Amino acid sequence: MEEKLVLVSGYGVPGEDDIALYGIAGERAVKRFGLYHGRAPSFCCKGDDGVVYAASERADGADITAYDIWEEGLRAIRTLEVPGRGLCHLCAHEGVVFGCCFESGHYFAVNAALTRVLWQFCPDGARAHWSHIAGGALFLADLENSCLYRFVLSGGLPQGEPQIFHQPEGSGPRQILTLEGGRLASVNELDGTVRILTEDGGVRAAVQASDVPEPRNWPGGACLDERGMLYVCNRGPNTLSAWRYSGEILTPVWEIPTGDWPRHVAALPGTGLVLAACTRGGEVCGYAAGKDSPREVFRLPLAGASCVLPL
Repeated sequence: MEEKLVLVSGYGVPGEDDIALYGIAGERAVKRFGLYHGRAPSFCCKGDDGVVYAASERADGADITAYDIWEEGLRAIRTLEVPGRGLCHLCAHEGVVFGCCFESGHYFAVNAALTRVLWQFCPDGARAHWSHIAGGALFLADLENSCLYRFVLSGGLPQGEPQIFHQPEGSGPRQILTLEGGRLASVNELDGTVRILTEDGGVRAAVQASDVPEPRNWPGGACLDERGMLYVCNRGPNTLSAWRYSGEILTPVWEIPTGDWPRHVAALPGTGLVLAACTRGGEVCGYAAGKDSPREVFRLPLAGASCVLPL
C-alpha cells in the first residue's frame, strides 16, 4: 500500500518538535521525522516546486522559512523577515507566496526564493487571516472588518485597488474556499456560519457550521475532499462537521466529536482520510470519512497542533 506523507505543525513547546512528518499507509500512521523550528510555526504550505513554507506566528514580528523535502526529512533553505506581526496563514501560487498577519492586519506577497517583499496591503483595523486564489484573482479575508477583498492578478501580483465584498457585520470571515461551479464558501469565525457567495461577494446561502447549541462555535477552518464534500472544524463545540454542496445548497451529512479546539482540517487525497489539528488537545485526529459513517483511526501527538499539510 502506497504511503502518503503528511506534515503537521503547531505552536509547540520549547525544545520539542513543532514540525513533524508522518507516513500514512491505510489507517496506520508512523512518524518519519521531526524538528524544532521555534517561533510558533502555526501554518505551512507547499509551493509549486515542492518547497514547504513555514509561517512563524510571532508577537514581535513575522518571518517565513523555506524547507526542502529530502530523503532524511526537512532541510531549512532560507528565512525571510516579512511585514507585520502574528503571521497565521500562507498561500503559494506560481512563484509567489502570500501571507496574512492577524495581529497587525498586514497582507503581503514575497517571491518564492524568499529574497524580497513584492507587495503589501494593510487596511485600517484589519485582522488579516486568509488568502485564496480563484479565477485569476486574489481573495483576502478580513475577520475584524467583516469583509473580503478581491484583487485582480497580473504577473502573479495584485494590481490597483481591491473590490470590497462587505459581509454581515460581526460575521468575521476567516477562510475562503472555491466550490464546484465557481461559487465561494466563506467560513465565518465570529457568527459561526458558512456562507455561499457569488463571484461578486453576494450571499446565496448561509448555514450554522455546527448543530451543537452550546458552547458557542468559532469555526477554525474548512477543506474539501475529492468528492466535493466540505468539512468544517468547530472550535468550542469541538466537532468536525461534513456538508454536501449541490445546487448552491449545503446539506448536513454528519457531525462528530473531535479533539480540543480544532483549528485546521485537511483531506488526504486518495485515502478517504480527513485530519483535524486540535490545538489545545496537542494532537492531530485522523478519521476515515470516505463514507457517511466516519470513524476515528489515529491520533498524532504534537504540542499546539495547528496545521495539517498533505505532501
